[in-house]
Amino acid sequence: MKRRFFVSCSVYALAHQFGMKGAIADVRRQLDAPSPMSLPFVRTIARLRMLDVEMQLHVDGGATYIGMARSRAFHEAHKSGLPWISLDDDIEVTTDCAAAMVDVLDDEVVPRVVLVPYLTRDEEDARLTITLPIVRTERVRNGAKLLLMPKGTGGGFGMVGMNRLAIEAVQQFAPPDLTWFDMGEKKLAIFYERLEDGLWYGEDTSFFKYRVPPEVTVEALLTGAVTHGGIPLKLDGL
Repeated sequence: MKRRFFVSCSVYALAHQFGMKGAIADVRRQLDAPSPMSLPFVRTIARLRMLDVEMQLHVDGGATYIGMARSRAFHEAHKSGLPWISLDDDIEVTTDCAAAMVDVLDDEVVPRVVLVPYLTRDEEDARLTITLPIVRTERVRNGAKLLLMPKGTGGGFGMVGMNRLAIEAVQQFAPPDLTWFDMGEKKLAIFYERLEDGLWYGEDTSFFKYRVPPEVTVEALLTGAVTHGGIPLKLDGL
């Protein structure tokens, strides 16, 4: 039996090159015939398909503001009734990492957010996009190694998965005034950036710090490998 997921990606850079419609058409062309020349996230999606995963795909070519693109994707994921995998266009993961993500989201007992750590694009000073906790709590779920993140923390949103319980919990936890009108619909601005005590929190930090309720588990996936902008990272070595 195929497992079904809502999978989203924003292709702003491609849209800047080809226009919004042209970018989406180019992604469809790449998805029809994935190759080593395809965008990294296309190669990740190809690996998910090899795992017999059925996807409802959402490609946003119209948002110049990443927080808006991610909020749109969350809105559509919530409407889909499916678990959600969010991908950045420059993220590629190995097949074992993709399989682990699918397996750990196959859980409707615990509301779970799972993120894949990766390195920043600075080749001379690449930094990990999560802060490893001093006291580590690890577990194995369906064969995948997971590292529990402290409450209020997360990491970069290059590849993140949420099961349905987590999506519903985030939806219900959001304050009612955290909304905007977009394409004729009222949507939650789940990834709206926040200023507090002179600090500017980006869309991913704002999400994990302020929008994830305490009952939702946030874990880092430490299985397989990931490449971000050409910079590889072995996850099981963290």
